Amino acid sequence: MNVMKKYYKNMDIVRGLGIFLVVLGHSFPDDKFNNNSFYEYIYKFIYSFHMPLFFIISGFFAYKIYNILDLSQYKKFILNKARRLMVPYFAVSLLAIPIKLYMNIYAARPMDPKNLILDLIIYPAGNGTINHTGTPIQYFWFIYTLFFLFAAAPLLTKIPIKFALLITFILNIVTPKGMYVFYIWGVIHYLFYFYIGLYFKVIYDKYVEFKYKKPLILFTLILLIIINLQQAPAKYYALYSLSTALIGSVLFINISYIIVNNKIGELFKAIGNYSYDIYLFSWFFQTGARVVLFQMLKLDYTLVTVIMIFVGFLPIILSNLILKKIPILDKILLGNTRI
Repeated sequence: MNVMKKYYKNMDIVRGLGIFLVVLGHSFPDDKFNNNSFYEYIYKFIYSFHMPLFFIISGFFAYKIYNILDLSQYKKFILNKARRLMVPYFAVSLLAIPIKLYMNIYAARPMDPKNLILDLIIYPAGNGTINHTGTPIQYFWFIYTLFFLFAAAPLLTKIPIKFALLITFILNIVTPKGMYVFYIWGVIHYLFYFYIGLYFKVIYDKYVEFKYKKPLILFTLILLIIINLQQAPAKYYALYSLSTALIGSVLFINISYIIVNNKIGELFKAIGNYSYDIYLFSWFFQTGARVVLFQMLKLDYTLVTVIMIFVGFLPIILSNLILKKIPILDKILLGNTRI
């Protein structure tokens, strides 16, 4: 499979939409949502699909795995991904540790100092106990998992992509949750979405010609709204999770086609160009705003939520004014090049 590199504007827009959803989802000051059912629903709606969407986007842009022909190229590829993903993962996490420890009394997920390093290396998503709560920045499990997906995916490139998609789908369904070490469950679970992205890259040019994107947007939006109005029973949660992940991803990928040539599309494209910067550093600004404005000053819940949305995008300014202008910071804290 030889895939030429070219520009995909709408997928940068999807990346921008995705990181906006991440920031919005992290902007509610606590999990009580001020007893507001609408806020709670928005949170549930976002979390029903936004991380699978990011793995689909990552898979779409992972075309280089099909250019890996031997072990030396594989080693070079993994080293580059380690620099891009794992160096910032550890560096930014280490920056967060003293802040997290200082504000432990305000944390919804207090950190155990004795297990910091073990959690960073072995239990990035925790292990289901209060002793191991995962990385200092909770959502960094995505970066950790993505690195291992990049390590695993090239091993399947000799398999026809449709067959690989089928294999990863079956693994997604049958793998029991609970393999916390190195977040093996997450790697296996999200490999399916990563391969959806790879497969979408193959059919991309054909899908551009698909004429029914607007009706599909309406259908998937209504369907996703209705599904999330229900409370999925535990025995059907895996089906709920898979369904909403796929429906939500289809919805926002198609939205990107509709807005690709207007100002809204340009805005989300610009945001998408800073998606990694935002993902890495929004925690510092949003957590600071939450602790000071909501927990210390007791300001209005909605006001703090709005402020947290805006400060979630301050990493764009931080990146442009400081991080990208200092080579060592650009290399260690941002991984130097885009995903």
